[in-house]
Amino acid sequence: MKTLFILLLTLGTLMATSLPKYETKTLKNGLQIVVIPLKNHSNVISTDIFYKVGSRNEVMGKTGIAHMLEHMNFKSSKNLKAGEFDKEVKSIGGVNNASTSFDYTHYYIKSSTDNLNKSIELYAELMQNLNLKDDEFQPERDVVTEERRWRTDNNPLGYLYFRLFNNAYIYHPYHWTPIGFMNDIRTWTIKDIRDFHATYYQPQNAILMVTGDVEPKEVFKSAKAAFGKIKNHGKIPKVKFVEPEQDGAKRVIVHKESEVEMLAITFHIPDFKDPDQVTLSVISEILYSGKSSRLYKELVDKKRLVNSVYAYNMENTDPGLFIFMATCNPGVKAETVEEELIKQINLMKETKVTKAELEKVKINTKSDFIYSLESSTSVANLFGSYLVRGDIEPLLHYEEEVNKVTAKKVQEVAQKYFNFDKSTTLILKK
Repeated sequence: MKTLFILLLTLGTLMATSLPKYETKTLKNGLQIVVIPLKNHSNVISTDIFYKVGSRNEVMGKTGIAHMLEHMNFKSSKNLKAGEFDKEVKSIGGVNNASTSFDYTHYYIKSSTDNLNKSIELYAELMQNLNLKDDEFQPERDVVTEERRWRTDNNPLGYLYFRLFNNAYIYHPYHWTPIGFMNDIRTWTIKDIRDFHATYYQPQNAILMVTGDVEPKEVFKSAKAAFGKIKNHGKIPKVKFVEPEQDGAKRVIVHKESEVEMLAITFHIPDFKDPDQVTLSVISEILYSGKSSRLYKELVDKKRLVNSVYAYNMENTDPGLFIFMATCNPGVKAETVEEELIKQINLMKETKVTKAELEKVKINTKSDFIYSLESSTSVANLFGSYLVRGDIEPLLHYEEEVNKVTAKKVQEVAQKYFNFDKSTTLILKK
């Protein structure tokens, strides 16, 4: 126990000093530039652009557009042919990719420091000169349709996940996941895509971030040259949707071609800025992180009821969900797993976690946090995810808040949010 305590103190000190400093400037057109110099002599940088737009900015009937626009960003522009963006990145020995979430869209290029200007110029080209041609849009729509089939319609767990949000939210755009509804995908027009791009892909709605072996002054100079003259098109619409408080427990059974039954139980939790998020993360670690976690030991190891089980808290711009999901073993009923999950949830509410259990989670959480600061890509992901949602403070105080979590606090937070009278349960049967 003494060794654990010393290690905990050491990790706390490391975390307080390991979070890298960042510098930021904002151009006259509103583009925020963030530089995180790692001074690691690696000659490697991650050049990222984050747009403050995700599926939460969509409306019913036009869902999935943010994700579709991510695909279209790799098509032709005024000075690039379709697919040439990827070729340009590969020509400098770099790698690139993109993703769309509920809250934002993220593009990154990992390359050598020497290719800083090239990466920034490519992003500026896409922001101001994207063609968005219908003859490029139509085949890409088919690609996204297939992605929806592969990840959601023909994937039982993916389907359960999609239907979970359809039922846990009735009003807020979190009602759908970023892939969107199939009918919407099939009925978008190129005008819908162009309008969405004109509205959200503006300098005032973006953050350009460069992380790694780089000098801030070089980044600011290059970014100003590439983006400084790009104009905004108008005001960014604010998301005004507020999900009504759930007024009773929901229970839904869905049917899908599947070899086994599946289960999801979810509870509403606050947004990413709320102080309780740190404790919810600790609860998630206690319940399902690793083979020594409570759910793995009980449901996988001991009782052999499930093939996989998850318990995690969403940290979204708007209030999110704490999600439990389980894939049953062959022949096991979802209701049987549900009973065991309810027991474990109630155990968190009725009894305090042990000191050893809590300290172990703190050490693992903090060591994972420190490990995430070792590469330019992971640092960019970490900082960018907070900055693009509008508040870096939860990240800056993360280490001290983790250290403050007590067994009493864990129990209080579990009691506060794991309210079965306001839960949503989905069971997927064959």
